[in-house]
Amino acid sequence: MHHKRCPNCGFLNPSFKFCGECGTSLESPARPRQIPAVDTAVMEDALPHRAEHRQLTVLFCDIVDSTAFSEKLDPEELRNLLEVYRTCIMEVVLAQDGHIARYFGDGILVYFGYPIAHEDAAHRAVRAALGSVAALETLNPYLQASFGVEIRVRLSIDTGLVVVWHISGDASPEAIDIVGKTPNIAARMQALATPNSIVIGDTTHQLVEGFFETAALGTFPIRGISQPVNVYQVSGEIPAQSRLDIASESGLTPLIGRAREVESLKHRWAQVLASKGQALLIEGEAGIGKSRCLQVIQEHVENHPEAVTMECRCSPYYQNSPLYPILSLFQEHVVQFSSTDTAQTRLDKLENLLRDYRIPTVRDDAASPSNFDGEAQEHAPETLPLLAELLEIPLEVQQQTGTGVGARPYSRPVEQDTYPSGWGRRQRRQQTLEVLVQVLLKMAEQKPILFVVEDLHWIDPSSIEFLTLLITRIENARIFAVLSCRTGTQRFRESSQAEESGQSLQDETSDSDLESSVLDTEMLEQLLRPEWTNALTLAALTPPQVEEMIQHVAGDTALPSEALTRIVEMTEGVPLFVEELTQMMLEGDTLTSDVFGVTDPRSQTMEVPVTLQDLLTVRLDELGPAKEIVQLGATLGREWTAELLHEVASGLYPRNRLFADFATLKSELNTLVSAYILNQDEMADTQLRYTFRHPLLRETAYQSLLRSRRQRYHQRIAEVLQGDGGFQPELVAYHYTEAGLPEKAIDYWHRAGQRSLERSANVEGIRHITQGLAALEQLSADTNLRKLASTAQQELELQTILGSALIATKGYAAPEVEGAYTRARELLETLESQESILGKDADTSLDRVKDLRFPILFGLWLSHLVRGRFLSAHELGEQCFVIAKQAEDAAFEVEAHRALGATLYYLSEFKEALAHLEAGIELYQPQQHPVPTFLHFVADPGTTLLAYSAPLLWCLGYPLQAEERLVEAAKIGEDRNHPFSDAVLLHFKAVLYQHKNEVEMVETTATQMLRICQEHGFSLWEAAATVMKGWALTELNRSEAGIAMIRKGIAAWEKTRAELLLPLFLTLLAQAYQRAGQYTLALQTLDSALSVVTRTGERAYDAELTRRKGELCFVLGKEPEAVGEREFGVTNPSYNTFEKAESYFQEALAIARRQGAKSWELRAALSLSELWCTQDRYREAYNLLRPIYVWFSEGFETKDLQHAKHLLEKLQVALK
Repeated sequence: MHHKRCPNCGFLNPSFKFCGECGTSLESPARPRQIPAVDTAVMEDALPHRAEHRQLTVLFCDIVDSTAFSEKLDPEELRNLLEVYRTCIMEVVLAQDGHIARYFGDGILVYFGYPIAHEDAAHRAVRAALGSVAALETLNPYLQASFGVEIRVRLSIDTGLVVVWHISGDASPEAIDIVGKTPNIAARMQALATPNSIVIGDTTHQLVEGFFETAALGTFPIRGISQPVNVYQVSGEIPAQSRLDIASESGLTPLIGRAREVESLKHRWAQVLASKGQALLIEGEAGIGKSRCLQVIQEHVENHPEAVTMECRCSPYYQNSPLYPILSLFQEHVVQFSSTDTAQTRLDKLENLLRDYRIPTVRDDAASPSNFDGEAQEHAPETLPLLAELLEIPLEVQQQTGTGVGARPYSRPVEQDTYPSGWGRRQRRQQTLEVLVQVLLKMAEQKPILFVVEDLHWIDPSSIEFLTLLITRIENARIFAVLSCRTGTQRFRESSQAEESGQSLQDETSDSDLESSVLDTEMLEQLLRPEWTNALTLAALTPPQVEEMIQHVAGDTALPSEALTRIVEMTEGVPLFVEELTQMMLEGDTLTSDVFGVTDPRSQTMEVPVTLQDLLTVRLDELGPAKEIVQLGATLGREWTAELLHEVASGLYPRNRLFADFATLKSELNTLVSAYILNQDEMADTQLRYTFRHPLLRETAYQSLLRSRRQRYHQRIAEVLQGDGGFQPELVAYHYTEAGLPEKAIDYWHRAGQRSLERSANVEGIRHITQGLAALEQLSADTNLRKLASTAQQELELQTILGSALIATKGYAAPEVEGAYTRARELLETLESQESILGKDADTSLDRVKDLRFPILFGLWLSHLVRGRFLSAHELGEQCFVIAKQAEDAAFEVEAHRALGATLYYLSEFKEALAHLEAGIELYQPQQHPVPTFLHFVADPGTTLLAYSAPLLWCLGYPLQAEERLVEAAKIGEDRNHPFSDAVLLHFKAVLYQHKNEVEMVETTATQMLRICQEHGFSLWEAAATVMKGWALTELNRSEAGIAMIRKGIAAWEKTRAELLLPLFLTLLAQAYQRAGQYTLALQTLDSALSVVTRTGERAYDAELTRRKGELCFVLGKEPEAVGEREFGVTNPSYNTFEKAESYFQEALAIARRQGAKSWELRAALSLSELWCTQDRYREAYNLLRPIYVWFSEGFETKDLQHAKHLLEKLQVALK
């Protein structure tokens, strides 16, 4: 048969003239249907309820072997069967506030957590599944009798993030739809269940574990899902379990930061034991630790042999059930019913209780008036029928008489004439509450009672009335009534029933008072009156307490400092949040520091633990329309003003009064502050600043937005901030990036990076620049040459300042530094090669690009210098000098002199080096080198030139001039306020003091340098400071600590790939070993230093290094037993070590003279003279030392010149 495909809709038609799907003619080609472009943001606005991300628990129920029913039943019977089945499941689901989303024949899809949010949505889903199985088992006898079949089902549940939205505004199940893998997993997982069983996924299991009996079935592949799924089977519910009960089984985290609160609870219990009744409300937000405090006082009370603890919890499931928590308490703790008790047994227990505590069981005029007061004393009811009715016991009272036992039956419900004439339900309830209170008061006469009611925020009105009555009577009773509730309990929403009927709990004309679900706020406030009930508000933990808690949760796992900081920031001191977020990080792959290196004004977002998603979503859904304010505020960032929010929102929703009217918006913000969603602080300009009370709540609000809406919000925010002059370029850049507009973000990332680097906020600057480079990569490929050139120019500028920023944080020699400058050089050469093609164009002008040639070469010079590549460094310095001269740029020429002077200094060309440094100092003008230029040159050139020249002048024999250079450099530093330049200056200051052997000054300077480097993250200079401080410690007779510091510093220095200064550092380590008597290690270290010199050509410290080897030989000559002959390879260690020492000293003298380094020459001469003195060669020593000493014209108070003076005087005496 010939088939024709419809050109309009694609339907395949068997020889039709018209499409059987859409009606289009198939005889001639139809014009393709034009599908208009869809603006997803506009489409969302048109929906009755906007789509959003949220965590949802999905239940899927399917009949086993339903196909067989179609053979056994005719269609009408099958339809009726399905209707009965659906009704049965629907009743169970609705009882748990589930939403039946769709019927698939015999399959039923159910959502928990939307449209009604619950913090225990997964629990409700599992209960609904268990209830469905039980309900069908109860229903099956009827189905067997009516249809000749029984229904068995398979149920599966999964929890995960989905996108949910209302398709239309009607109330049909199909009006709500979701997308995501969660419904697919739930539907396909049911095939793994056996008949009448329930299977759940991994996330659902994580949420309900401990509350239900579960067993792991294994890991199974699911069609359409890339990763296999862990599947568990649920067999039943574990009764009366709380989160704390479950946590206790695996070990609780120690109670931290609650010592004062616990002491207060114990003190109040002591008061109770002295017959001074207490009522206390423990309040605080969800997860703050209310239950833990209650657990502590319960454990304390258990130590009292006679005390009784009575505990009950209010429940969201029973907010409409009068006296639910109180009845549960009485049944379990007071009357002590068991599940196996018959009605008669329960009745007997109740009557015995009333008798034991002398509560009158019938109306008795002789009853003690103390039991009841007012009208109740005059008309004391039969209390047994009252409590029997309350506890739902069919009443058959066995009445004691004087001649025996007679039976007087009562059947429930109790008839009106059982009670005094005219009594309605309200009077009966009041008298019932009175009896319950009397029972507790009588019990307290025998045993002190800890009376605990948890979760008051879910209490029913009748229970409030009971608690109010009890608390007003316990002043002289041994009862400690402890209530707990979430902060803001007095602001409960009234139920829709109250809004519609306008009835209150006190309406005596109503016949349904006991069943009322209205939570009267006046009643609650009456209960919590300060004269009756004291309040203990639990505050958030302090950051140190949070860190202590994190360590307990983490156990032996070491958390990175970044992770620790993020958890502290995100959890705001709420213990539950701390535990869950820490546990999530431990179980996930989020412990690398890279996770925390993202620039994000929302404080570096973090995934919200699944265990907290539902709790936080409930908080958001309770806000109603104000939820949109919270979502927009979450997009704005960690803090914002009402004015900024209004400007952003009014542009997005000009017709929405909530946003468009500033007064209305501020009113809603005040409401959010009162609801503990936002914090409010007044800024210096009297504007109000708003921050989220909990970052995790902010994150939940932000993640609930669809990407398209987020991008709209971000774009609008960026435009508003941009219009404010870009005061915070990083914020503008971030919002443009999140808006999917990288081309607009790049320039602002550049500005943000520059601004951070100018403030020496190098880590932040690197993040900003890296974000700019990432934004460049997002730009679509464009073959247009000018566009490519423009992009290359932007990358060139970013790479250039990235290189200088990386120098500060990772060190000059880091591969990333060389990589950034090398890439910049490649881009520059490419752009220059295209200059003739591009011509003159504003967007691709090469004038600014050419100006970057010098900074790029200078950056490469720095990298090569510190990596010990002195020849290539010198070549790059020469290139810098040529460019500076060609450009006739004085600022560039100063930096070029700095490059050549520094390179020649380490090559030991001291006089030529000094000439370049002096020339640079002469040219230096501070106004030509503003702080922004340091972005390319890392440090202030004036400071650096003077700092370099200080140890160089000392080497050349001018110690006083060296000191003066440091003073000049420090003055520049005071004006500049540039920490990196300060660190460079302190390094050379420490080096100068070390050369002069001024130990205390080295220690002081190194300590100051360490503080600056650690504060700003200058890793390379921190390593240098560590070496210098270690050397000072060894000279101060703390050899062990000093050597450890030097080794640590050298290791950190080498980690940055730096080889510059290693000869000096290794020489200092050898000196420390020698001082500690570790001669072999000292010798090996000096050999290592010499190998570095050979490899790199760094010879600035050659003379001192050679002299130190001579000093070691000299010491060994005086202590021949210190090192065996094998180490030195000689047969006569003493003789040969003196000989070697002299040889090294002579070599050091020669090196120093060749370099023109008079101070190194003096020191080598001193060492050789000391050696000759031991050999009575006084004349040679005098003739060597005196000419050198006489050469000096300054610095005679320095240690070396003082040493020379004293030695010359001794030699003169010896010669006489």
